[in-house]
Amino acid sequence: MGLVMKSREGVEANGLGDLGQRIRQRLEPGKGERPGRPSDPTWKIQRKLSMSEETLVLLEQAAVAVSTDERRVSPMQIAALLIEDATQGLAKQLNES
Repeated sequence: MGLVMKSREGVEANGLGDLGQRIRQRLEPGKGERPGRPSDPTWKIQRKLSMSEETLVLLEQAAVAVSTDERRVSPMQIAALLIEDATQGLAKQLNES
């Protein structure tokens, strides 16, 4: 499967506009003397996440596409939001059964 880097201009056309807006709204600058990368303050647990190289490339492309000059988004921040979206759907399915 060939992977092609999308430009920021293609974000709306490929459906990433909503994802980018949601993640940029959730990210807050770190606090303290040397704040790090902005993050969602509700994310309290950090874990390693194994994935294929192809998945990482797609996450990297999505991060570039939704980042702005004011707010850079990392591939793992995209992954975290996608996982949260998927688990909310899973929770709904589990509650329905």
